[in-house]
Amino acid sequence: MSPHYEVQVLLRRIGRWWAVDVPRLDLHAQCRTLEHAEDLARGLVAEAVGAPPDVIALDMVVPELEPVLSSVAQARHRRAAAVAAEDQAIAAAVQALVDKLRVSQGDAGRLLGIPPGEVARFTPPRGSATESANQQLAPVPAPSPARPGAAPAPHSHPGPAGQPRQATSPVRPSWATSEDGAQGQGQQSYASSG
Repeated sequence: MSPHYEVQVLLRRIGRWWAVDVPRLDLHAQCRTLEHAEDLARGLVAEAVGAPPDVIALDMVVPELEPVLSSVAQARHRRAAAVAAEDQAIAAAVQALVDKLRVSQGDAGRLLGIPPGEVARFTPPRGSATESANQQLAPVPAPSPARPGAAPAPHSHPGPAGQPRQATSPVRPSWATSEDGAQGQGQQSYASSG
């Protein structure tokens, strides 16, 4: 892991401009857009500490907009926690369905309302060192709480295994689980397309 230099950058509006302050290094500048503010702050800090810009980690904070931004940051934190809890529940269900009950990955995906690729993400390859009859699932850590006044984090996107998924809740098939959360009782009627 490459070394990095973390620094807080305070932003505030001055008319149509943004004041960019780095209190720890006593740096001050101004610019027109937040995008430029980030580039400007990174360049100023890099020059001040003698480090390349790509190792500078900025904590962009807009204190005066905290009332507007905090509810969004808190909602994103709750969404991230819900996605982590959903991932953990899906991992446990996939393990039970595929490893213990020997349901196919395709059928497991259909039961869980997720694509087969997602099922594969939660299933260790056959014969791998991580596969065992009594495999325990590692708990998914909850995201750190949102800090008031922090600029909202960008949306998460689906990525390779081990990376956060976008917070989506696919519609679960009604035949897999009833509305009240009880297991399906075979109440669905099926019509043949003959």
